[in-house]
Amino acid sequence: MIPNTKNDLSIIKQIVALQSMNEDSLLSMWDKFFDYKPEVSSRQHMISKIAYKIQELAYGGVDPATEEKIREQAKKTSLKNKKKKKFQPQIGTKIVKEYHDKTYEVLVVENGFAYEGDVFKSLSAITNKITGTKWNGLKFFGVNV
Repeated sequence: MIPNTKNDLSIIKQIVALQSMNEDSLLSMWDKFFDYKPEVSSRQHMISKIAYKIQELAYGGVDPATEEKIREQAKKTSLKNKKKKKFQPQIGTKIVKEYHDKTYEVLVVENGFAYEGDVFKSLSAITNKITGTKWNGLKFFGVNV
């Protein structure tokens, strides 16, 4: 999105300013938007939640129909995960690994894992492509099952 109004620029400036705030300032900002304490005591967590809230207030939140679809999908996924103990991350999940000073990103897609324009059936196959040797993909990417 390219900002085209003063409001857009104001939103961007508010979000950028979060990055330079100390923890006390972030907690103070948090209290302005939320009536509960942060679930995770992580600076980045607070920044991302506050940034989302700033945008939500400026542009509107998720519409009720989308919220209902999310709830339905969560319920279906929850039932599937109870039946199988196999590693099954949500579609759309991004898995990131830093290896030899390079960041590798893998996206969970319907039929496996997308990496560099290809879809692989396993993280191990991607790990093999990255390292040139056989690894357990879950261990390489630090995925806890």
